[in-house]
Amino acid sequence: ESRMKKFLALLLSLAMALSLAACGSTPSTPAVPTTGEEAKVLEAINKYRAAAGVKEPLILENGLKPAAELVVKIAKGEMAFDADAAEALGKAAAGYNVSGRPIGMSMNSSGSMMPVCVYTENVDLLVKNLSMLDEADQTNLKSASLIAIQLFEYGGVKYWVAVAANGKK
Repeated sequence: ESRMKKFLALLLSLAMALSLAACGSTPSTPAVPTTGEEAKVLEAINKYRAAAGVKEPLILENGLKPAAELVVKIAKGEMAFDADAAEALGKAAAGYNVSGRPIGMSMNSSGSMMPVCVYTENVDLLVKNLSMLDEADQTNLKSASLIAIQLFEYGGVKYWVAVAANGKK
């Protein structure tokens, strides 16, 4: 129970750090998917959003890419999910109204973060898998307008994670 309280407190501090991160960032431009894989994940997310009644598609945003790259490090266990990580993520997403915690990670039984969004070429299967994310990730996907998606290999499996925002500050 105390581990869960610590985790929730950390998530809250992460969300606050990301939402409070401000000034000093350079404006970025929306990105066209750089790989077919990012494009497939984005297509799946937008299909998921449309089925949930969200009319506006998400737009890939280059400026959020550094935050997504940090999320990969956390998901792979290369970086602890702690206050320092929250601060680094806040700085990496400075200038954006981040809408919630990073998408695609979950805490395992030992208290470590692990990736949960497995990549597949099948867009319909990606959409179906989105409905299995927890409520916070689903809400985040439905409410955001900008997103950075990062794909990576871990343990012989290809995963994706994302950082979403409700626009720029």
